[in-house]
Amino acid sequence: GNQALQIRICRHATAGSVNYARFVPLQFIRTRTWDTMTVNSMRALRVLNMASKVQTSVSTSLPSVGPNAQFIRAMSSSSFPKCDPKDMFTSNYLGLPRLPIPELESSVKRLLETVKPISHRSEYKEMVEQAEEFLAGPGPKLQEELKKIDASHTGYPYSYIQPHWDAMYLGLRCPGPIHMSPFFKLTDDPNPEKMDQTGRAAAFIHGFAKWTRKILASELEPDLDPKGNPLCSTAFGLMYSSAKVPKPGMDEWFQDQSSRVVTVVCKGNLCSIEVLTEDGKLLDVAGIKSQLDAIQDMSPAEHPVPVLSMGDRDVWADMRAKLVEAGNEDALTAVDSGLLCLCLDEKAPGDLSELGQSVLVGDGAQRWADKQQLIAYPDGRMAINFEHSYGDGMGWARFIHEVMCEMEPGKTKLPKGVGPLPALPLHSDAPPPVKHEFVLTDEVKAGIESAAAEHKAAQASVETQVLSFDHFGKDEIKTWKVSPDAAIQMAYQVAYYQLHSEMPTVYESCATRKFHHGRTETIRSVTPESTKLVKTYFGEEGEEVLASEMANLLRTACARHTQVSRDASNGLGCDRHLLSLKKLAEKNDPDNVPALFTNPLYAKSGTFLVSTSNATSTPFIDIFGFGPVSTDGYGCGYLVRGDGITVNCTHFTNTESKSSKAIADAIESTLLSFQTIVKEADAESSDSDDE
Repeated sequence: GNQALQIRICRHATAGSVNYARFVPLQFIRTRTWDTMTVNSMRALRVLNMASKVQTSVSTSLPSVGPNAQFIRAMSSSSFPKCDPKDMFTSNYLGLPRLPIPELESSVKRLLETVKPISHRSEYKEMVEQAEEFLAGPGPKLQEELKKIDASHTGYPYSYIQPHWDAMYLGLRCPGPIHMSPFFKLTDDPNPEKMDQTGRAAAFIHGFAKWTRKILASELEPDLDPKGNPLCSTAFGLMYSSAKVPKPGMDEWFQDQSSRVVTVVCKGNLCSIEVLTEDGKLLDVAGIKSQLDAIQDMSPAEHPVPVLSMGDRDVWADMRAKLVEAGNEDALTAVDSGLLCLCLDEKAPGDLSELGQSVLVGDGAQRWADKQQLIAYPDGRMAINFEHSYGDGMGWARFIHEVMCEMEPGKTKLPKGVGPLPALPLHSDAPPPVKHEFVLTDEVKAGIESAAAEHKAAQASVETQVLSFDHFGKDEIKTWKVSPDAAIQMAYQVAYYQLHSEMPTVYESCATRKFHHGRTETIRSVTPESTKLVKTYFGEEGEEVLASEMANLLRTACARHTQVSRDASNGLGCDRHLLSLKKLAEKNDPDNVPALFTNPLYAKSGTFLVSTSNATSTPFIDIFGFGPVSTDGYGCGYLVRGDGITVNCTHFTNTESKSSKAIADAIESTLLSFQTIVKEADAESSDSDDE
């Protein structure tokens, strides 16, 4: 039957009326602090469907479709369209175009290209026949229906993929750590004296609080692409004072824009510190540090409630309901309301691989997985583990860059068009931190013990290996006349084939923020050109070839990857499109889904054995990581600098054939081999010229 998804927005009781009709249909309002809104998800799809009930009003002074050149050139740090923070989710105040629906034939062709390298000839032939039947039969009808549904929406969903995307992030029942939440390690302060745990954490909190005031004052400048075009800023409005609250079957988004506190997890305790006064004064860095030092002096919790947030979402939803029944709702709401969650760890990891493992799936008593978490270690190192349901990498990097620019002035410049964080009035006299005391029943205590045991098993289920490749970086790769990102993608495929003697399915994420509510699209990195490169590299395409021929194959494969990436960033990938068509077919006639979608190769092609993402965007990040997306695959988060490359590799330990250490070593050797190939090719060309 229909499943309701709850979205709650907390507003200050005296803040006055809020125009919720621009966000979601208002079902009822209680005359307390909470406004609760219920929307129905699409039957059998477990997705949001607000299309027929909500209207979005966009200012008539802004372009209705897309930004024009004159509009873009006028944009600067002091001149840009502004938006009330409560309307950031709904208002297309930057005048961005809607995410396009790709051509049907193009998506099917792209699917077949990526299926061929991972299938036998007879399997591929069958899928080609099914694709032809789809294009000649139900495909065009589904395409037209999808276009009509998308065109009918003036409010939510803001793209054809959004309801499925939100349902995925809110509906997945697996634990957030490993499976859902990526992380960034922040660069260390160059001044060793500043590598103090609570002092550095206090400085970041101080800057982050300023960043939230920038949003609330409608002064947040939009990100711009290299050509000066504005990028969607919707997600920024959800990146503070927010949480994903566990509910049976489908979680809730929660946000309290009136929050003036930061949540702190330490020794299994959950605490809150007030960093902003009612009249807008910000606690100075020394005052925040003093609060954090006081929290560190508290005794450890006998029954650490935070570990409950680290497990299965339905189990956590059940335990949270029991906590509420026991009288703990106010404490839980206070925790969820924090501007962000600071985790003060008691033990510093060793090398970078240990640190990556700790941030990915650390001590369960020291985390609150429902929120964005700033993790501070005793040696001063810091990282952020993200709640992924309402944000992506480029958005996270934006606030990190602004905050770290204030913490380390002079290291680098702010992005073009972005001004400094606001100068707020300061104070140094804050109330003591609040330690939230929970009433725990025997059943909840048993649940905490069980969650701790399960999280310990989860920690052992995944391994991390960080490759710090310092032989060369993008500066060298550019001399090969290829895209650095494309070359690294080719290295992943060669490395995987070296270890497992087969072509992998490879996912690379790309941003689609040039569109309103654009998030990500899949770059399917395996192409006919990359397959030929890999097979030739290992001598499976006939006789041995000259270095110049291998270099040409590398350049050809990289050029094709660049084109596939460009298409995906323009909203023309195949994955989101075909998923939407499949969901629509299942909704229309569950017993007669087109054979193209039920073919095992369709599922296999989307089960990515190498999941990758390039988060290079700010010099304040030096590790980017996440867990594998398939049980027998790898997760490879990477950063590309001028003189080096960092790859955080992960794999599940229950798969004997996979090894993060082995894939990291293979990636390193492949990149060095590519360099040798190009140099030898240049030498061959030089010798030919001499003759």
